[in-house]
Amino acid sequence: MVKFLIQRPIAVLMAFTACFIVGMVTYFTLPVSLLPDIAIPEITVQVSAQNTSARELENTVVKPLRGQLIQVAKLKDMHSETRDGAGIIRLSFDYGTNTNLAFIEVNEKIDAAMNYLPKDAERPKVVKASATDIPVFYLNLTLKSDSAYGKTDERAFLDLCEFAENVIKRRIEQLAEVAMVDVTGLLERQLQIVPDPDKLAVLGLSIEDIENALEQNNVEPGSMTVRDGYYEYNIKFSTLLRTGADVENILLRKEDRIVRLGEFCKVGIVPAKEKGVSMSNGKRAVTLAVIKQADENMDDMKAAIDGTMDYFKEVYPDIDFSVSRNQTELLDYTISNLQQNLSLGFLFICVVAVLFLGDVKSPFIIGLSMVVSIVVCFLFFYLFRMSLNIISLSGLILALGMMIDSSIIVTENISQYRERGYSLRRACVTGTSEVVTPMLSSSLTTIAVFVPLIFMSGIAGALFYDQAFAVTVGLFVSYFTGIMLLPVLYMLVYRTGLRGKSWFSRIRINNPLKEHTLDRFYDVGIDWIFAHKTFSAAFCIVSVPLCVFLFYFIGKERMPDIDQNELIARVEWNENIHVDENRHRVNALFEDLKAETVEQTAAVGQQDYLLNRDRALSSSEAELYFKTSAPAEIPALQRKVYQRLKEEYPLAVVSFSPPETVFEKLFVTGEADVVAELYARNKEKAPAAGNLRRLERRFGELTGISPTGIAFENQLNISIQQEKLLLYNVSYSELYRILKTAFKENSVAMLHSYQQYLPISIVGEEKTVNDVLQQTLIQTRPDDKGEVDYVPLRNLVKVAPAEDLKTITAGRNGEYIPFRFYEVDDAVPLMEEVKQAADATGDWDTAFSGSFFSNRRMLDELVVILFISILLMYFILAAQFESFVQPLIVLLEIPIDVAFALLLLWVCGHTLNLMSAIGLIVTCGIIINDSILKLDAINELRKGGMPLLEAVHEAGRRRLRPIIMTSLTTIFAMVPLLFSFDMGSELQKPLSIAMIGAMFVGTLVSLFIIPLIYWFIYKASPPTPLRKRGKD
Repeated sequence: MVKFLIQRPIAVLMAFTACFIVGMVTYFTLPVSLLPDIAIPEITVQVSAQNTSARELENTVVKPLRGQLIQVAKLKDMHSETRDGAGIIRLSFDYGTNTNLAFIEVNEKIDAAMNYLPKDAERPKVVKASATDIPVFYLNLTLKSDSAYGKTDERAFLDLCEFAENVIKRRIEQLAEVAMVDVTGLLERQLQIVPDPDKLAVLGLSIEDIENALEQNNVEPGSMTVRDGYYEYNIKFSTLLRTGADVENILLRKEDRIVRLGEFCKVGIVPAKEKGVSMSNGKRAVTLAVIKQADENMDDMKAAIDGTMDYFKEVYPDIDFSVSRNQTELLDYTISNLQQNLSLGFLFICVVAVLFLGDVKSPFIIGLSMVVSIVVCFLFFYLFRMSLNIISLSGLILALGMMIDSSIIVTENISQYRERGYSLRRACVTGTSEVVTPMLSSSLTTIAVFVPLIFMSGIAGALFYDQAFAVTVGLFVSYFTGIMLLPVLYMLVYRTGLRGKSWFSRIRINNPLKEHTLDRFYDVGIDWIFAHKTFSAAFCIVSVPLCVFLFYFIGKERMPDIDQNELIARVEWNENIHVDENRHRVNALFEDLKAETVEQTAAVGQQDYLLNRDRALSSSEAELYFKTSAPAEIPALQRKVYQRLKEEYPLAVVSFSPPETVFEKLFVTGEADVVAELYARNKEKAPAAGNLRRLERRFGELTGISPTGIAFENQLNISIQQEKLLLYNVSYSELYRILKTAFKENSVAMLHSYQQYLPISIVGEEKTVNDVLQQTLIQTRPDDKGEVDYVPLRNLVKVAPAEDLKTITAGRNGEYIPFRFYEVDDAVPLMEEVKQAADATGDWDTAFSGSFFSNRRMLDELVVILFISILLMYFILAAQFESFVQPLIVLLEIPIDVAFALLLLWVCGHTLNLMSAIGLIVTCGIIINDSILKLDAINELRKGGMPLLEAVHEAGRRRLRPIIMTSLTTIFAMVPLLFSFDMGSELQKPLSIAMIGAMFVGTLVSLFIIPLIYWFIYKASPPTPLRKRGKD
């Protein structure tokens, strides 16, 4: 085949040029994203029930739903949280589950469960988790006139809210790249009616009369069509309330008097009662969360948004526009860094090639074929609909060092034949043909390592599909470029007019690394090894237990720690505080930390987001976001926030997590290391707050790690005394209405203005709970004579303080109390201590979950994958060498390399995580390529009748340069990753350290130890039978 191609150089060049041009065109149309587009296998069921307590909601709605949903196919885990008025059930499935089918099945189960739920229960909403639902950034709008950490001008802020909702939100949603804009922090308006209690009593009117009047004056019965001769008229009936004046002018009749509502009530449009606010750098803000269209390019979106923002800043100078949690920056920075690493790696490789090959022509040929290979890879990316992301780009960087190997081996081999006096054409044909098989088998062994990675369960398998794809395509493309394009280029470059006429051909590098130096180094090394056989054998034997020991000794986690200069703190004050007090506390904290942070935003109390309902806050919670100038400042800031909050508010429960990014959503890095789940043995009585707090303290004392606290809420239980209602002849509905009005919760109708609907509410004056109960009088039913009486409210009700869990947590096995432990070094003793402490009370059954278990499962899988990869390699090598013994010689170097790579990881302070493990597995595939080349050469020489020892030495010399060059190029391709600090490089750093360590040791083992082992095995057998047996 090579001969045929060399006879048609123009056809070969044209074919590759066409592929190159198509590849270049497709490169610019490839989508760019942070991570591969993976369906997140999570479905959320959102339950809402206004004015229902957490306990009631759990028992009547959430529990029956769990009973139905547990039957959904392929369900991996289920977890529910119920709080006052809302509940959420999270269903997680295995990666690779068809989430669309699961979504349909979940909806069917909910329809079936609706029969068992209370009659007035709303149908729960079902939401499919998606990485595209995460806002790309948050846009905060504040007033320039407001002072930081001070008061807000409410009038101006109401206008800002209206402007943000009607102008800015719509304008951004018009951009093609934006899917939707989610808003929070708006001040709602309402029409408030405040009745004067004295005038009500004089007129003999009750709240019920006002409600009835509003209802009668606010109806729209519909329309009818009337025919009149030729014509037809559409007649509408409407007595809708459209303005505040309409409400004031409502007339009520009481006995013989007709009164206007405005005469005994104050009517006005006011801001609605606040349940939450949004803060940005100490000012009250309206926050817009911008969500990208799933298939849009992040770069295009960034450009479009930047243009719109510049326009807004120019047109509305009195509003501050600030962007926070910006993921487009992360993407830009990461992708450009990885692309830069790709080019740097390429440059390093060319330098290595020039140094080793001594002239400029060979590296020029190698460089050219490499560029063609990389560009043709993009064509395959396009055909298989892959995007350019952290994983696929790092796959290309990984492949880069291996891709050049085939070019180096071919060029080097052709050069050796020319030195032996072959003609140019014959050298090209023979040199290439000789390495076609060993190169194919070394490419296949490398791919054999990657393929099993795809079958890992969970996110890892889904992610490494991209990496495996990039490496596989890179290797195959470079293999075919190496055997088809490279010999043609070599012949053309060395044959054409570059013979002496051009300056290019005259460049010679006086190279210290040429033959003799290297040969001398090799001869000294191999002689020393053969002189100290016992030491070398002992070294091999010791490395196996060392490898096993280090594997168990080194720290393990799922993903490497990524340095981020952002932090989210969630604070549950664990006190019944109003939003204003909550905001005041957050402001005080922010003012303290102003010097240490670059940016601070906060969501205080309930937020209005449509999406992300699963992380809803209550009015006594806040979510604080901090950004520092450097990632190193985050740990100190985290400690300071925690200490400061715990000193001032000892009851507060504080938890920290990284900000929600696509990466975070996929890897769930914020998960607790160990979660102790305590199931109550006595199902009849609710757990007492005091007991749980004591247990929490006990866990902290025993383990030395304080678990994240359990949040409780203080309640006032108002129980109505039925016998008193009958005694005083008071109707239950009137009492309930009076209670709701007294405690400011009586929304009765809607005001239908032109494009706005405002709620109308009747409000009593603000008083303390005791005042309300003492001063509020309730009207009795009319007696026989039609007379009514008034009874104080406190005579009819009983008030008792109570404390209950703020959030009721449950899983597959029912309700439990979660104690979450973070930063656990040794999980097993901690779990034993917690179990003993819980068992000692006699009230609890204990189970455990957390990232410790998922990490352990992942590492077990990686060991299996390593084993499968080694088996695959053995099969491929046995097929190539036609021998059962020789593959074992090659595979023997794997434990030695792995042991030293683990040692290097430990020295550099890294753990054994998914990335470093993949580095190890991949290196196993690459490193044996050197040994394959070496054994192949020894076998060829022995077939020619050369004695064993001489064949070992001669093969070593012949393959010395390509072995050292291929190892150095692989190492140099990974070097740039060690010195960059973006997210992609942080992820790849453990991988590159593992690879560099294993490659370095592996090269020495291939050069010196493998020949020794070969000699040990074959020293008894003479060379001649080998010729009869064929290729051994």
